[in-house]
Amino acid sequence: MSSRRSTEAWEIAAESLDLAAGPRIRPNPLHWFWYALWGPLPPRHQAWVLYDSTCSTWVLRHFARILAAAALPVAAIAIFLPAPGGLRALTAFVAGSCAVLFTATWINEATEHRLVRAGYAWGTGPELRARRDEFAQRLRRW
Repeated sequence: MSSRRSTEAWEIAAESLDLAAGPRIRPNPLHWFWYALWGPLPPRHQAWVLYDSTCSTWVLRHFARILAAAALPVAAIAIFLPAPGGLRALTAFVAGSCAVLFTATWINEATEHRLVRAGYAWGTGPELRARRDEFAQRLRRW
C-alpha cells in the first residue's frame, strides 16, 4: 500500500474514533531525542504522538527510538570498559541486544504509555491500529 493511502487510512480511522488527526507537528531533533529517552513532548505534538504510535510503521518507529536511546550507553561501554577490544565489543553488543529484546517484549505497553502521557485513554493505540487496518483493506479493495 502506498504511503499516501496508508496515511489516508490512518486519518479516516482517527476521525471515526473522534480523535484529532491533525495538524501533526513533528518535533525537532532535540525534542525527538528527548521523546526517544521516554520524555514527554509539549502538547502541540499530541497528534504527532498519536500518529507515531499508531501508523503502519509504528513498530519500526519504536525500534528506531530504542536504538537511538541505546546508542550512547552501548558506545560508552565499547569505548570506556577497561578490557580487551573483543570483550568490550561483545559486552556492548550483549547490552544493546538486551535493551532491544526487553523493549520488544513490552512494545504494546510502552506505546500505550506514550499515548496516555500525551493525553489519550489507555487502549486508544490498539483500537486505532485495528481501525486503520480495516480502512486500509477497504481502500485496497476500492
